[in-house]
Amino acid sequence: MRKEEVKKWIDDCHKKHKKAAIYFCSFVPVEILEAAGFQTLQITHLEENGDLYPEELPKNVCPIVRECCEICESGVLEQADLIIAESSCDGKKKMFELLKDQSKVYYYQVPQGEEQEYVLPLIASESRYLIKMLEQRFGITVTDEAIRKAANDTNRQRASAMNLLAVQQQVPPCAWGMEVYEKLQENMKLPTSEERIAANEKVREEFLGREEKVPETAPRILLTGCPIGGVYQKIIEIVEKNGGVVVCFENCECIKSNIRFTDVKKDDIIASLAECYQNTACAIMTPNQKRKKLLEQLVTSYQIAGILDIHLQPCHAYTVEKYSVERHFSQQGIPYAAIETGYSDADKAQLSTRIAAFLEILQ
Repeated sequence: MRKEEVKKWIDDCHKKHKKAAIYFCSFVPVEILEAAGFQTLQITHLEENGDLYPEELPKNVCPIVRECCEICESGVLEQADLIIAESSCDGKKKMFELLKDQSKVYYYQVPQGEEQEYVLPLIASESRYLIKMLEQRFGITVTDEAIRKAANDTNRQRASAMNLLAVQQQVPPCAWGMEVYEKLQENMKLPTSEERIAANEKVREEFLGREEKVPETAPRILLTGCPIGGVYQKIIEIVEKNGGVVVCFENCECIKSNIRFTDVKKDDIIASLAECYQNTACAIMTPNQKRKKLLEQLVTSYQIAGILDIHLQPCHAYTVEKYSVERHFSQQGIPYAAIETGYSDADKAQLSTRIAAFLEILQ
């Protein structure tokens, strides 16, 4: 997505008499925002941004944090009605505090415990604070019925995304990983759940109807680790130009966020939302057994030949967690490689050498 596309997306919301909410992390309960009448857009990367170094931040901060800062300060979101500042990592939450214009910012606290008893009440409490803020700031009423409907729509949207990604479970795969990732991200720009669902279903049918498949001999790669919006092109290109195929994206913007569903039949819809968002296999969770269990499930269902773990320098959570993930899968005999990179293309040749060597082992 480009800056002008974001501005147009916000403008189109206002033309439809809708408010525009921008968020950067899949821990944000979009169901509540949409129940409040907002259209929501998650920004994972803007194409023209490259490797940015905002003067407000030290240079050794994660590129995602640096880019979030640049997006918020550049005027791209000037007409947005709400910016959700979630505390998913230490660097990002402190970055949000530096933003010059705080009038549209709302701070949403993300829990970092996987199974502790306090986690579900904390998520529920944060959800209720979000509802209270929306009602007070915008003069609206957010009902349980509206949240339940939004949750049902979000469930259907996530199911359509999972169904689209699942075409790669076929042997040979229906499409190249680059095509699948870009189509899914393109569909997520659409303003409503119904449009996203229809687009995902259309692309899925197109992929399934192809006569020319990916070569069956191509090693099947699973990508995991940090969000890859700013690096997906070089990583996937290197894998697929060296004879492999990315069949599975466990990363935040793909399976990790779309595999969660809300039980809309429960009486307490806020508690049900809390259970959904607790079930997020992110490295900020401690301990984080959910991620290993999810990866095990994906290795089996996508018939994975090797795992490629992508770390953005210096994302401490994922970079440190790689040691336990590598140990876990090496004990199971599943090939694993970790790659550290950033938004610059300066390391492309080095990455190509490392990834090509990994693929050679798998062939």
